Amino acid sequence: MKSVKWAGLFAVLFSLGGPVAAQDTYPARPVQLIYPFGSGGTDSLFRVFAMAMSKIGGEQFVYINREGASGAIGAASVARAQPDGYTLMIGPSIVMTNLPYTQKDLSYSFDSFDFVCQLNVNAFVLAVRADSPYKKLGDLVEAARRQPGKFNYGHSGTYTDVHLNMLTLARQAGIQVQDIAYRGDGPNLLRLLAGDLEFTINSVVSVASRNDVRPLAVFWDRRHPALPDVPSVVELGYANFFTGYQGLYAPRDTPKPVIAKLESMCMKAVQTEEYQTAAQKQGAAVVPMKSAPFAAEARKSYEIKGTLFAELGVKPQ
Repeated sequence: MKSVKWAGLFAVLFSLGGPVAAQDTYPARPVQLIYPFGSGGTDSLFRVFAMAMSKIGGEQFVYINREGASGAIGAASVARAQPDGYTLMIGPSIVMTNLPYTQKDLSYSFDSFDFVCQLNVNAFVLAVRADSPYKKLGDLVEAARRQPGKFNYGHSGTYTDVHLNMLTLARQAGIQVQDIAYRGDGPNLLRLLAGDLEFTINSVVSVASRNDVRPLAVFWDRRHPALPDVPSVVELGYANFFTGYQGLYAPRDTPKPVIAKLESMCMKAVQTEEYQTAAQKQGAAVVPMKSAPFAAEARKSYEIKGTLFAELGVKPQ
């Protein structure tokens, strides 16, 4: 009987001390950091983040590219991982806020993840050629109104945030424009410079240092530090636009003490000189945000997109 009682007591003590011990010792082994896309672009910035987290945490954060199905394959692998803090995802939140509305038979949902922290914002910009007659967004809008359906514009993916931003702007401005999807900002800009497009929607980083294009408006609620002379669409009277929230995510039900530890490490990592320098080179706006407000902003974006997709009649395919 005594041995049974002692066994029960040890079990209670272990259950009480387990989460605390997990927080105190976390991370106790290498952590997988999954980026659900291929290498290139902002990928290099996230590698710098992984190195910073490794130094802060004392264990290696192993950076892994796991691309496929517009990010769904990598996201699914994290969603079904053990929720212990040792398999995380880094990257844009579109894999949670967009894909559930556009891809059929996803093995995860928006609620399959805990939002650990926001790292930075990848804002988008509407740009024309440097020799375009359109000096301001209002000039372009007025010309498009006079020629409904005649203007072609490029973007980097159907029903991505880039595309949704232009659909939203077109509806609010009362214009009809034809979209053409390209595989990335590079091909998109090449067709603009070749004269095949009247304008494009690109990431700020892809146009900030160019002198052959003219940015007209940034899709954000403020001016972008890399383009301080370019007005935001909100400043110009438009609303409900999307930026590329980039952050760190964990499988749902990861212990709160582990989330808190990761959140603290994340806030330190984005303030390191290495990360700040890499972000500045890319034109990424470092906008750190803790777990609770990041989750709230992501849910707001998810719900607004749900309404927009419903109004557009978009069904998962």
